[in-house]
Amino acid sequence: MGEDRESQRSSANAGAAEVVSVTSVPDSSDAESNARIKRYLITMAIRTSCFILMVVFDGWLRWAFLAGAAFLPYVAVVLANARAPRLVGRPIAVVPRADDVKHLGA
Repeated sequence: MGEDRESQRSSANAGAAEVVSVTSVPDSSDAESNARIKRYLITMAIRTSCFILMVVFDGWLRWAFLAGAAFLPYVAVVLANARAPRLVGRPIAVVPRADDVKHLGA
């Protein structure tokens, strides 16, 4: 009976020896989508300010703001569609270090 319990403990500890690191896991799709939406909205806000500044200024600045207002939608779409590269493979296993805490039973 003692051997049976010992074999159960060793088989339970064998599965617990490999710890998976969550730092190798990519961001969730919701977090990535929210970041892309934020980049798009910031770029569109800059485009809107280019339109307003185009009315305020005269001369070469007006043309510069017109160019910004014309090309920023392309930049916004490219940035919004840019995704983080997908990681190939499995999560990396972490080797646990020795326990430095002294326990009462030890």
